[in-house]
Amino acid sequence: MHRLSFTLLPPGEWDIRHVIEHYRKESHSFPSSLVGSKLNNSRLVSIASLRPLKCYIGEESWSGYVVFEFEASHRVVLECPFEGNATYVLSGDWKMMVRHSKVEMRRTFPHSYEKIVHKGEWLSRIRSSLRDYRGPRR
Repeated sequence: MHRLSFTLLPPGEWDIRHVIEHYRKESHSFPSSLVGSKLNNSRLVSIASLRPLKCYIGEESWSGYVVFEFEASHRVVLECPFEGNATYVLSGDWKMMVRHSKVEMRRTFPHSYEKIVHKGEWLSRIRSSLRDYRGPRR
């Protein structure tokens, strides 16, 4: 049995305001790599506009990231609202993938993620990535 480095927010009991409030309250305890980085809540609001079904808050090595699951996609979105961090769209067994650091995940699962930088039409690229993959849900 492996411990997941994300906490599931209870279905029906959260919305994006809860996630933003989490960042406001916990920003002092985030890793040193995020200290001093500008928090951009509009990233979270943008992902929420895609109507995620479930939301997980990152802990440990993924502190600062949120995982969003969607009913109509077998992919998940990992979003970090701190500037300087990209969005990751994962396919396959994401719960196993996030047991690794970002560097290890990219090396170990090179064909199971898409890294999306927050430039231009980044939300459209996420939407397209979610729509384009229909593999098995894990």
